[in-house]
Amino acid sequence: MRQHGDIRNLFDEVEASRGEERRDAFRRLVRLLATMAKAVKAAESMAPTRPHPGVESGAANIALGPVAALMDRTRDTVRKAMGEGG
Repeated sequence: MRQHGDIRNLFDEVEASRGEERRDAFRRLVRLLATMAKAVKAAESMAPTRPHPGVESGAANIALGPVAALMDRTRDTVRKAMGEGG
């Protein structure tokens, strides 16, 4: 929620400002969005590629998600190498 507010405030600042102040606000907005994109990519790389029963809770996801993701990605790679679909 805080990040959403920060993004909204930066958009408002970009719209309301001019010249160098506007460029600075725009750079800060882009930097915040690029940082968020990296965080999402990092989370996606550790997330399972398919649902796993019993891993619905946050604690279970933290504990078992990376292991499930590794198994899923290994299975996907092997299937792809063998010419099978997803």
